[in-house]
Amino acid sequence: MVAVFLPPAWFALIPIIAIESAYGMYRFRTAAGPTWAGVTTANCVSTLLGLPITWAVLALGQGLLFARFPEFAMALPLSLLTIIGAPWLGPGAEESPWIVPLATVVLLVPFYVMSVVSEYLVVKRFLPDLSSRTVRAWMVQANAVSYAFLLLVILAGWMWPKVFERISALMFPVTMWLVESVMRLMQLLFKPDGPA
Repeated sequence: MVAVFLPPAWFALIPIIAIESAYGMYRFRTAAGPTWAGVTTANCVSTLLGLPITWAVLALGQGLLFARFPEFAMALPLSLLTIIGAPWLGPGAEESPWIVPLATVVLLVPFYVMSVVSEYLVVKRFLPDLSSRTVRAWMVQANAVSYAFLLLVILAGWMWPKVFERISALMFPVTMWLVESVMRLMQLLFKPDGPA
């Protein structure tokens, strides 16, 4: 799923920064300079670091769950297996018309929470005079708008796959490095004589 989610998120980074900055300046009357600086830094942290790290943690958690309880995973109905296994879908998932979209929507939730928390911490440093409650409301609301936009970008990628393939190809080395790194870590953690 990382190859489906990260390229559109990285591609949409600049429009998302604009959306969240404009939202803060309009809704909360924040000053333009610190707003742009804080939101740009916050979104770079949450998108370039937070999303991959969150996905890696979720994928490792999924791997641990399924390695410890393989019978549990096999007994689950496909819809529930897709929800629990959203970070790392098994082979053939792309052949179903609903598995990848469901997994994408499921992943939006932890990614959204991570974005709200990490961006709150960063933006609060850039705008220390703004109350914590205001910054929290800003991050919750602005991220809801930007994640809706991101979902539209992902849907557009499914509607126009040639464009999505070009965007994904640009970021393929990074996503492959991330996938391979998590796979190596899973092999270390979940091998029969390892810590698992």
